[in-house]
Amino acid sequence: MNNQLSHIDSLDDCGSFGATMLLADRERKLDGVSETAAHIADYILHQQSRLEDGTLYRKIGVSRSMDNTMWCDDLYMSIPFLCRYAEWSGDDQLLDEAVRQVLLYKKYLYIPELQIMSHVFDVERGEPTRTPWGRGNGWVLFSISELLTALPHEHPSYTVLIQFYRELCEGYLALQGRNGLWHQVLTDPESYEETSCTSMFIYAYARGVRMGWLLDPKPYAQAAYQGWKGLTERTIDKRGNVYGVCRGSSYSFTNHYYKHELGWNLNDAHGIGIVLLAGLETISMQEWQINTPVFATEMVGTPEKLEKSSF
Repeated sequence: MNNQLSHIDSLDDCGSFGATMLLADRERKLDGVSETAAHIADYILHQQSRLEDGTLYRKIGVSRSMDNTMWCDDLYMSIPFLCRYAEWSGDDQLLDEAVRQVLLYKKYLYIPELQIMSHVFDVERGEPTRTPWGRGNGWVLFSISELLTALPHEHPSYTVLIQFYRELCEGYLALQGRNGLWHQVLTDPESYEETSCTSMFIYAYARGVRMGWLLDPKPYAQAAYQGWKGLTERTIDKRGNVYGVCRGSSYSFTNHYYKHELGWNLNDAHGIGIVLLAGLETISMQEWQINTPVFATEMVGTPEKLEKSSF
């Protein structure tokens, strides 16, 4: 039994679990959802530490070395919940806060020359680590895709948000590995092929193709298919075991930590769910392409029709 919600002291404790709770409540009504969701929302909006400009950050970390840091992970720990709670409660101000956080995190963590994100911003030093950790970047793009799905097109920040999504997509596309997977250190092809970030990029690309977010969707559709092919050939065995998922991380100002010290675990919980979601989004994209004439005639190099029963 997960008891983190009984004593929330970080976004790690609440956002992911809360988002899952709200999704589950759609399928089958659960007792206590209203009170629990309100408790989580109050923590994110009013109790989590913030910088003077309102950016969520970790004033107190798991260890002293993590005090006064901002992690791109925390977009995942907040944005999906805010999106689902906005829908559940009917309060669109939560979407405003979600957009605000994405753009603030861009201010601190974006690496413009690469069009990707640094993992951590050290508040005391006043500088980002400039370490391009795979899963941290995957969490960012996943979260933005969740927000774009929920955000009305007429929202005043929709245009700037979708432009940021496109910039990131372009940056990650340039770093996809030769086997279709992305690497633990995105800019280092000698670091290991990492399953969870690959799955999140596939998810965000496939959804972007289907939702019309990308100006030229064809390379991203192809990247999603190549990524899924790489996952099925290299990181998922016939029994459904998932390999190559980075374990829970600390952070560093050097790529050495991520490449040589931060290894992967078999069937690590950070990767199983997103692998399934990546597959389902790829199926949805393919079905959409088949039923969209302009794409149906140009689906060269795509895999044979994927079936949900194959998962």
